[in-house]
Amino acid sequence: MTRELQGRDPSIDVLRIVAIVAVVAGHVWFAPPVRLAIYTWHVPVFFVLSGYLASRLRLGELVRRRAQALLLPYAAWLIIIAAVLVGFTDPLRLLAGGAHLPHGFTAFWFVTAFFVAIVAAAVIEPLALGWQWAVALALLGGGYLASDVIALVPFDAGVGLACVVFVVAGRTLRIVRPSLTRPATTGVVMLVAAVALIVSGVSAPLDLKQGDFGTPVVSVVTAILISCGGILVAQRALARVGAGASAIISRLALCGFMVVLTHAAVLYVLHEAGAARWAAFAVALIVPWAVALLALHTPLALVLCGVPRQERHPLDTAAAHMPGISRPRPAPPPGTRRPRHPGTVRA
Repeated sequence: MTRELQGRDPSIDVLRIVAIVAVVAGHVWFAPPVRLAIYTWHVPVFFVLSGYLASRLRLGELVRRRAQALLLPYAAWLIIIAAVLVGFTDPLRLLAGGAHLPHGFTAFWFVTAFFVAIVAAAVIEPLALGWQWAVALALLGGGYLASDVIALVPFDAGVGLACVVFVVAGRTLRIVRPSLTRPATTGVVMLVAAVALIVSGVSAPLDLKQGDFGTPVVSVVTAILISCGGILVAQRALARVGAGASAIISRLALCGFMVVLTHAAVLYVLHEAGAARWAAFAVALIVPWAVALLALHTPLALVLCGVPRQERHPLDTAAAHMPGISRPRPAPPPGTRRPRHPGTVRA
C-alpha cells in the first residue's frame, strides 16, 4: 500500500466523495429541492474536515504543502481549461481568479478560499480554543455585514476568511471527540436537528461563492451540525470496512480534487451540446474521475490531482489483504522442486 493510502480513514474519504458528488449535482440542478438538500453543507464540510484532520505543522511548511496540493493543480487546470474553452483574450479576469472567472471555472473559487481559510486557521491555532472561536466569529460577522463586498475580493479571499469558523468547528470536534461516550448517537442527533432546521425553513441554504451565509448564525450552525454529525455517523458506519474496500475508497478520494476542478468545464461543453441533465451529471462525474484515476499513476499526479504519484493499483492492495486471497507466486526455475509446506502429503 502506498504511503498516501496508509492510515487514511475510509469514513472521512467517503464523506469527501459524497461531498464531491453533491458539488457536481449542485452545478446541474438549481431547483429548490436540490438546493435545499445540499447547499447548506456540500461546501462547508470540506472546511470542517480540514479542521478535524489538521496536523500541527510550522506555518511555512503548511503553506508549502497546501500550495502544492491546492494551488498547483488550480494553476494547471486554469491554463488547460482556458486554452481549450475560454482563451486568453481577457487575462486580467483569469488572473483575478475566484468568482471573477468565466464559464468552465465554476468551482475554482473554492480552491483559493479553502487555501486562505486553512492558512488563517493555522495562524490562530496557537490561541486558546475560546479565542479561536472569537476570531472566527468576528470574521464570520464581517462576512455577514459585507456579503456583497467579500464575493468581489480577488481569489475569494474574503469568503475564505469568513469560512475559518468551519475549520475551527472541525478542530473543536477533534478535541471533544474522545470524550463523547456515544459519538454515533450524538451524530444522529446533530443530523436530525439540522434537517429539522432546514425543513422548517428556519435555516436558509448557503451560497458561499456569492458570499451568502444564509440565515444569520442559524445556517452556519446547521452546516456545522451536518458536517460534524456526518463525521461521527460515518465513522461508526464504516468502522469495519475491509482493507480492500478502504484502499479503493481512498484512491477515489485522492483523485477527487481533479473532479472538483474539471467537472464544470465538462458540464459547460455538454450544456452547449444540449445534453440532458442526468446524462450531463453522469458524464461530469465519470469522465473526470476516470481520467484522474489514470493520472494518479503518472508523473503528472501532483500537477493534475494535487497528490504524489501512486505506484500500486488499489485492487492489488485489496487482494493482498483479503482473507483467502494471496498474490501469485513466481514460478520456480526449471529443474527445481517447490518446497512442501509442513503437514502436506504426497499423492
